[in-house]
Amino acid sequence: MAQQSTSGSPPATGDKFFSAPHFRQPDPAQALQWLRLYPLAAMITAGASGLRATSLPFVVEKDDPADIQLLGHLAARNAHAAELSSSAEALIVANGPSAYISPRWYAQSANVPTWNYVGLQLRGPIELLPAEAGRRYVLERTIDEFERRAAAPWRLSDAPQDLVARLLGGIVAFRIGPCRLECVEKLGQNKPGADADGTIAGLRAEGDEMGHAIARLMQRIFTPPS
Repeated sequence: MAQQSTSGSPPATGDKFFSAPHFRQPDPAQALQWLRLYPLAAMITAGASGLRATSLPFVVEKDDPADIQLLGHLAARNAHAAELSSSAEALIVANGPSAYISPRWYAQSANVPTWNYVGLQLRGPIELLPAEAGRRYVLERTIDEFERRAAAPWRLSDAPQDLVARLLGGIVAFRIGPCRLECVEKLGQNKPGADADGTIAGLRAEGDEMGHAIARLMQRIFTPPS
């Protein structure tokens, strides 16, 4: 998904997440929903020791398409943390549901296996939040995000303050943004009609939980609204 360059946003230097155009999700709001649903993503940076990657839960702090901001934190003892200050940019790679697609499910026999999936990539500069207030803010936002469905959400203030102090002393918190966002929803858009029907039926019959999720997404694409 190419974005126009706007004030305060990173320049559009060309798509970096490979995909055929008909698989791209052009709506930033819909794309960010995938990160909210599947918040555990890989953060990849290049530092003095080369490439490093850490899997972390991310929180969308701002969802303005021209100024997307993410919050995250990692353990201070993680060697990746020591190199974040020297990282000009981070790449965040998140994955939604995915499933193997068998050619047995197509109406046309001249086909090969493929993989349907949802993928999301965000790129942006890292801003470290070294002050205690910044680290506390990131923890509180993260906890509030993942406790929001609870009838009585747990809060950071519920923990003993000496435990919170130790926790704050053992993390590195950061913000990433403004982020360039690209999203791919490869759901067989190039295989309509009988091929799509067969794929959906095959996923429902043979797929696991992820396969069933892909089947539901495909059904929404190929079933006209009533």
